[in-house]
Amino acid sequence: MFEGFLSTMDDLNSVNMLKEEKIRYARQLSHPGFTEKNQLKLRNAKVLIAGVGGLGGAIAHGLVCAGIGRLEIIHYGVLEEPDLNRQTLMGENGVGISRALLASERLKEISSLVQIEAHDKAVTEKVLEEICDGVDLIIDARHNFPERKILNTFAVTKNIPLLFAAMNGMESQAALFVPEKTGCLNCLYPENPQDWDPFGFSVFGAVSHTIGSMAAMIAIKFLSGYGEVDETLISLNMETMKLRHFKLHKDPSCLICGCERHGLRI
Repeated sequence: MFEGFLSTMDDLNSVNMLKEEKIRYARQLSHPGFTEKNQLKLRNAKVLIAGVGGLGGAIAHGLVCAGIGRLEIIHYGVLEEPDLNRQTLMGENGVGISRALLASERLKEISSLVQIEAHDKAVTEKVLEEICDGVDLIIDARHNFPERKILNTFAVTKNIPLLFAAMNGMESQAALFVPEKTGCLNCLYPENPQDWDPFGFSVFGAVSHTIGSMAAMIAIKFLSGYGEVDETLISLNMETMKLRHFKLHKDPSCLICGCERHGLRI
């Protein structure tokens, strides 16, 4: 629809919304309180999403449709048949193909107004150093705790906000960790569950998509400056359909973000 729109970065660096953007985002701009200023903040933001399975795919879809400016996707491995019960960005024809590549191609079909880069790599500190330049928000949608801890430590070290999202069966959670304000993921979960199997937990696509959409909205509000984002852990149980909020607390003894990180005692 907008052929040639991304032929130059000059247009995207404009301080005003372009005609194409006003057309594309007209319905959200009609929402009371969400202004062109908010939309421009979203367009100027860069986000890293780690994990584009059912959960991360739903988050990425929400951000791209809303008009995020730049998106980095990192996910190692190919699409397999058991993945298809929760994928929003991939179909049967993609089995055996890189999930990062499939997600990137589908998102580019959805919007040519967003710059998207795919990285078929595992999450490591070295890789994050390579791809996180200028990132305004890191979104953790991984399924294993070692990679989550790497993302959290990197986010704290680089002073980058981290949006955590997770699900298991009918349970799901999301929380935004802002440096110096909320503590970090390690404050919330200092220990790795010894019995956690990253490929053995049950997954319903609808659960992934629900918490993914909620996480995407948290990111949209935070990056655009629209409204307020509570400093809480959101916990949604879709067995009972109950939604709860838990206040996030900074742990002074946290080895990642607390006083003991600096060798201090309180």
